Amino acid sequence: MGKRAVLIGNGGAAVECMLALRRYGYDGRIDVFAETDLPVYNPMLTSYYAAGKIDYPVMFPYGNDLSVFDRAEAVFHPRCPVTRLDGRGHLVETADGDIYPFDHCLIASGARAFVPPFPGSDSRRMFTMRTAADAVAVHEAMKALQPRKALVVGASMVGIKLVELFYKAGVDCVLADMAPSIFPLAASERCAHYIEDRLRRKGIGLLFGAGIERLEETESGVRAYFKGLPDPVEADIVMMCIGVRANLDFVDKEEIACKQGVLIDTHMRSNLPGIYAAGDCAQGYNLLTGERQIIGLWANARMQGKTAGANMAGADVQYPGEILHNITHFMGMDFIGLGDVKEHTDVRQAMNDRQYAELFYRDGELVGANFVDLIESSGVLKAAMRRALIAQDHLPAEGPTVTVQKYLLQELEKML
Repeated sequence: MGKRAVLIGNGGAAVECMLALRRYGYDGRIDVFAETDLPVYNPMLTSYYAAGKIDYPVMFPYGNDLSVFDRAEAVFHPRCPVTRLDGRGHLVETADGDIYPFDHCLIASGARAFVPPFPGSDSRRMFTMRTAADAVAVHEAMKALQPRKALVVGASMVGIKLVELFYKAGVDCVLADMAPSIFPLAASERCAHYIEDRLRRKGIGLLFGAGIERLEETESGVRAYFKGLPDPVEADIVMMCIGVRANLDFVDKEEIACKQGVLIDTHMRSNLPGIYAAGDCAQGYNLLTGERQIIGLWANARMQGKTAGANMAGADVQYPGEILHNITHFMGMDFIGLGDVKEHTDVRQAMNDRQYAELFYRDGELVGANFVDLIESSGVLKAAMRRALIAQDHLPAEGPTVTVQKYLLQELEKML
């Protein structure tokens, strides 16, 4: 049969793997299995299309067609999801019952929006924001429903972009989360309150410590009930964006080592020979902690895919990991979060009506940072990140050490 590589998924990780396979001289067959028939889209751009900031084709960074697969001489299988992966037997089975053997396999099945089970979670007025189809649905709903009131559940980076969408459309908006403050993983309590104050001044309603219990559709909209709140929230449209879950239903987790995602080393290898993983379903190394973690960044997915493709083709390429960080613009504000902002022994803080900066220390060592509207610090952070990645030559073969964390944050402190 000759050599055969199977790629599960058609996101940025899978396509970069496919391109790297050819770039590194792989001359075998490449099969790419996808749940949809859409070209490769960037999930980070879906909210921009829903908001009308970009045209539909811009969501597709490799082109608004399937020509990227033709250029790589790969066989693209649209609407043909993999339902079973036999990692030891080197076989995949698809939804239509066909079985494909392989020499190498990349698990790049991405992640899906998580919607907890509660009464009313199937409401026609509730939407998620993850896929290109989600973006189209919300884009059309904004035109069809002409909402006057919106509810966004999930004070995440996606959630705040949807708040901005409604704000710019002149729609009254409430942002709710069961966490005590906005950006609960990326922002300190003080920084979160600073952001929240600015949002309130713009007229955004905020509900924290409020877990949604049920939705009821009314004649003109929807009514949302929250635990601990006596009165429901009335809305015309509801956005659910409380997080994502890796698409790994086809994986035998007793065979392939997984936690939240597939556990991979710096070569993108799983615990089984010939099985690799990349993107939002893979736990690579967090350079700041040395632990393996899903880091849902487009650039990270692409680099993991490139690395996997190179190694599947027979090269010896390592990608040491990524830095968990958030750099985002919303509602006229720029927020930057880096490192650990929760566990610290000392804090340095500076703020005024327009800018905010907070550095976090643990036993004298800088371990995290928050910034609001310090645009120049974004460049500082990116430069420091690159310097940290250059230090990868000093990392052990199977993962980073906290020396990278020290290097990165010391560079940041010096430059600030």
